[in-house]
Amino acid sequence: MATTSYESLFPDVIPVVPDCPDSLIERNIRSAVIEFCEKTGIYQAELDPLTTVGNIYEYDLEAPNGTVVHKIMSAVFDGKDMEPISTGLIEQRKPKWRDLANAGVPEYYIKQGQSLVWLVPVPSTTMVSSTVIRAQLKPATTSTGCDSDIMAEYRDTIINGALFRLLRTPGQSWSDITGAQIYGSLFAEGVNTAERKARHADDGVARKVNYGGITRAWKTRRRYGRGG
Repeated sequence: MATTSYESLFPDVIPVVPDCPDSLIERNIRSAVIEFCEKTGIYQAELDPLTTVGNIYEYDLEAPNGTVVHKIMSAVFDGKDMEPISTGLIEQRKPKWRDLANAGVPEYYIKQGQSLVWLVPVPSTTMVSSTVIRAQLKPATTSTGCDSDIMAEYRDTIINGALFRLLRTPGQSWSDITGAQIYGSLFAEGVNTAERKARHADDGVARKVNYGGITRAWKTRRRYGRGG
């Protein structure tokens, strides 16, 4: 999966926030990309299949480098859909499910943070590549770039989000509340457009299809200077 660095957006951001340190620009671009991915659901991919091991219910979610799993969109065990469930509800439906005497065929999954999933009941046998997970991804907070399709297709929206964050920073030479409001509105518009596109693209799509940058967003960014 190819990635594009956040630094590649610097030429479009620096002229609007002169004197802003590069490190701060990069941090705000990354934050804008993370928020964009969280809100739109546009960045989706099928993870590498999990090999389940008998009597083990905890499994690592292996997201692509530089990303974490924001949501699990679907999970399939041995060709059958599993149901998402909470830890509280599973204790009601299947008391003592952790007891190995109750091991069997997984019917439910419980996402535990960004890197772990539980399968319930505990798998009773080892099965290679038994579990297929499709996930909504977002960049990790330590990432230096994001999927190239996302960065290309939604470049303007991401720039708008970064400038919204930077211009609202108080007490700096580049601070501009009016400008921040304009870029914030443009960012929200781009997020809404991308979210609708992601939602419609997901309708009727078979599992095991990789996502991310699947449609082109409308170009919404306008340059805003202190002169208006």
